[in-house]
Amino acid sequence: MTTYSKTLIQESPIRVKTIVGVAVVVFVFLMPFSLYNFFQEKYILGTGSLSVVLLMAINAWNCWHGRYYPFLILIGLAPIIVIFLGFAIYQQGLIGLLWCYPAVISFYFMLPERYAWGANIVLLAMSLPMSWLFLDAELASRATATLLCVSAFAVIFVRVISIQQNELHDLAMTDSLTGLSNRVQLHGSLKQAVQMYERHVIPMTLISLDLDNFKKINDTLGHDAGDDVLRGIGKLLQKRIRRSDKVFRLGGEEFLILLYETDAKEGFLVAEELRKKIESMQLLPDRSVTTSLGIATLQPNENWRDWMKRSDDNMYLSLIHISEPTRPRLI
Repeated sequence: MTTYSKTLIQESPIRVKTIVGVAVVVFVFLMPFSLYNFFQEKYILGTGSLSVVLLMAINAWNCWHGRYYPFLILIGLAPIIVIFLGFAIYQQGLIGLLWCYPAVISFYFMLPERYAWGANIVLLAMSLPMSWLFLDAELASRATATLLCVSAFAVIFVRVISIQQNELHDLAMTDSLTGLSNRVQLHGSLKQAVQMYERHVIPMTLISLDLDNFKKINDTLGHDAGDDVLRGIGKLLQKRIRRSDKVFRLGGEEFLILLYETDAKEGFLVAEELRKKIESMQLLPDRSVTTSLGIATLQPNENWRDWMKRSDDNMYLSLIHISEPTRPRLI
């Protein structure tokens, strides 16, 4: 998958619905004008508007089938729209300029924000000078003001929606107490790691981590103290684990660490370091916090469920499993 395309697995379902909706609106409202232009023997306008309709339909078809090509929209569909609008303004004056308004909004609906900015800058750079060239000053000034307003409103609207969408995504994917990833991302991350191992034989290691006697901490010191311990563990794991690795809070006092390009021996060293660091931290005023850890390095033909279960089993056995021989307890 190149930088010029990506699947809609990585995109919000809102993007799919929006692009398909834009295509439907364009077909319903622009197709009659396209046919009318051919009827009036305005073949260039008819061909231009028909090209926009067809390209919109192709784009919507791709999105509906899980393929999204923002860069191709930027260098393919957007220039066709700008050229069509420029010729429409040249041929029809104010009537042609009116089509710029839905075009401005459609760019923000179809493209990622940074691409939409570029497309609209080009559109405005083309349409505004032409409006002053082919319209009288009074109409041109009003057209300029209203088109800039529509563009600004679209920017504000998309920016607010984008911020809210990112916040909702973070809430859905992140454990609110520790800031670590939650179970929502777990299955996909483990599947991806298995696929990377199968394709490139890259070693992958899981570390299961469980806090010892955590219920006793909550019962004797209160849940606030327990939450402080979990937050402290979360900060340590985020600081110690590489950016390429992933840390999940599975729930309660259970954590799972996914180490990319890490074999069993390296995984053991990481686990041992974490055990010592956690035990030496001043998470509670009168006692140290200890952990049980289990290691499982991905084996050939092993699926992610069995891999995760093996790591979990090793933790509950209080053993670090590194092929042969078995390592001593880490508690």
